[in-house]
Amino acid sequence: MMVSIIIPVYNAEETLSLCIDSILGNTYSDYEVILINDGSVDASWSILESYHEKYPDKIRIFDQENQGVAKTRNHGIGYASAKYIMFIDCDDSVESDHIERFVSEIEEKNLDVVIGGYKRTTSQRVLYEMKLENTPWSRYMTMAPWSKIYKREFLIENKIEFLDNNIGEDVYFNLQVINLTNKISILDYVGYHWFYNEQSVSNTNQKTLKKEINVMFLLDSCYEKLKERGAVDKEEVEFYFTRYIVWYLLFAGRNSTPLQMVSEFRRIFDWLKQNFPKFLQNRNISLFSPKGETLKNRIAVYIFVALYRLKLIPFFFRFYSKG
Repeated sequence: MMVSIIIPVYNAEETLSLCIDSILGNTYSDYEVILINDGSVDASWSILESYHEKYPDKIRIFDQENQGVAKTRNHGIGYASAKYIMFIDCDDSVESDHIERFVSEIEEKNLDVVIGGYKRTTSQRVLYEMKLENTPWSRYMTMAPWSKIYKREFLIENKIEFLDNNIGEDVYFNLQVINLTNKISILDYVGYHWFYNEQSVSNTNQKTLKKEINVMFLLDSCYEKLKERGAVDKEEVEFYFTRYIVWYLLFAGRNSTPLQMVSEFRRIFDWLKQNFPKFLQNRNISLFSPKGETLKNRIAVYIFVALYRLKLIPFFFRFYSKG
């Protein structure tokens, strides 16, 4: 068996068949699909049973009480038996050559991980397409585990797991992946359809600065793990933390009050200054770098840091906040 495809399933009765059918329709056939029902209360388990009955040699199903996506993916890695691992979310789908393109790349070049692009879609249209350039920074562009393929032995030997947290569990996972090997390829291919779900966690809970969103636990966990692995001093890592913090404040703070945003900004930037005291000198804080980054992200980080230098962040939040 060449590929184990891991899919956590939670209340996905409306999208699950489209997801599974897109995999079964692939041109590549040497794979198993590991579907883990994470305590769904809808008809998801019945759908999984019907697919397992119809495709017993392809579909493996597991049922568990709700444990969250991180633990579920970790269980999936344990269940996997193939040489390589891929992840797909239960409301997403892939194009018919998706598996073949990734397997060909990782096999031909003897790699540990291959990273590809994606399309952000609704049921009616493509919202945008993320096609990655072949640059060192591109490996930091998408931290989701999908649209990638991993050598299972590499994950097991390095004990790389998802973080059990309500934000950034995949950031913790992939920051380790991309900093523990140089056997990485950026694939000039877009075959993953990331479905835009207005009710998903990332589009609801994370749009306000809620106390239950454990961003500090995420930052501490990522920092300590990379420090343990000897990778925390990299320029790209420093910039990634800066970029992530700016994104978090701008995205999660949009519907918060200015007072909430200022409080969170001070707390999180104190963390950044403590752990990366020279972050303002990072050459990637620029309108022209890093190569491979989107112009939108470069502008956002550059302007936010400029406002920080001028001590204008509280003033900016007064106009930016909708809370």
